[in-house]
Amino acid sequence: MASAAAYLLSDAIADYRLEWGDLQASADTIRARLKHVLDFLQAEEARAGMFGLETSCAVACGTPFIAAFRAWSKDQPVVWRNKKGEITTSRPRSAASTEESVLQLSAVLNHAADADPPRSERRPVYKPLPRKQVSRPRRHRVDVPVLARMVRYAAEPGKRRASLHAFLVGSICTLARPDAVVDICVAPEREQWFPESPTIDLNPFGRAQTKKFRPTLPVLPVLAEWLAAELAVYEKLDRTDRAGAGYLVNYFGRPVQDVDTSWRTMLEELRLPVGREWKPYILRHSLATILRNRGVAKWDLQGFMGHGAGSTTEIYAIGRFDTVRAALEEVIGEIDAAAPGAMRRTCAEVSLSGPSKEVLKMTG
Repeated sequence: MASAAAYLLSDAIADYRLEWGDLQASADTIRARLKHVLDFLQAEEARAGMFGLETSCAVACGTPFIAAFRAWSKDQPVVWRNKKGEITTSRPRSAASTEESVLQLSAVLNHAADADPPRSERRPVYKPLPRKQVSRPRRHRVDVPVLARMVRYAAEPGKRRASLHAFLVGSICTLARPDAVVDICVAPEREQWFPESPTIDLNPFGRAQTKKFRPTLPVLPVLAEWLAAELAVYEKLDRTDRAGAGYLVNYFGRPVQDVDTSWRTMLEELRLPVGREWKPYILRHSLATILRNRGVAKWDLQGFMGHGAGSTTEIYAIGRFDTVRAALEEVIGEIDAAAPGAMRRTCAEVSLSGPSKEVLKMTG
């Protein structure tokens, strides 16, 4: 057994990423959280503080270390950089963001203790603060008329808003988290959906389920039209060109990680707030609120959103979620009445995916 006093925290982080973190679907998130810890060590090194790059796991397991990290972290803004590495946007760091790094740090230290043979005999004496203690409840929601304005904006002819349009339709029809919506794909090897299938599996083949469970849902008619149209485009491609194609949310055939830029532009042009609570996640929160207030069955809503999943029953039986489906179709009908045809794929720009090489040259 190695000694925690001799095993450096920076080495433990590197080993954790190599042996576990970088192999997970959430690798990018894990990397960002641990980078924040390494930034703390470097900042301490630079100012000749109590800690630094030579900090051991034994020290990192103690209360003084985590107290210093939390105090430092709260003053560090969250920043976004462009391809040149220049900071383009920043916001104050929330306490919840700090605790996510604390959670990941604890995982690193426990990984070292659980290794075979163990690399450390110490475990952290602290735990991350509960989310309810550090996260302010999201207070803002949008109603059906605002959803209709968003969809009408995204469906406006002649605008390059197809990715945003598909994202809005996918979110409304599934109530899925943003990362699950951009992950919807009709490629057969993904095994998420096939022609005329009554269901769609939000968790593609080969992806392990996480605490943010991705359920199998009924396919609403409007979403079925979008998926069928995307599959038709996919099948027209040469087999050599099908790798990475078939995504519901795409930019001229290329999958996207998010729609944050077009989303912010939409909020600005519609004169809606652009704060933290108005990120794309507001769609899921808003639709859940709308459906709950319309009296959908609690079990239906929980299952549709992937909450409380994992029972043996759910392994065998795919829920029909009749009350949620009926309420969603009612909401879609109201959106269509306010913005006629905007939920249909034909309102988006021509060649949502698979464009000519000339178009790719112009947009690439």
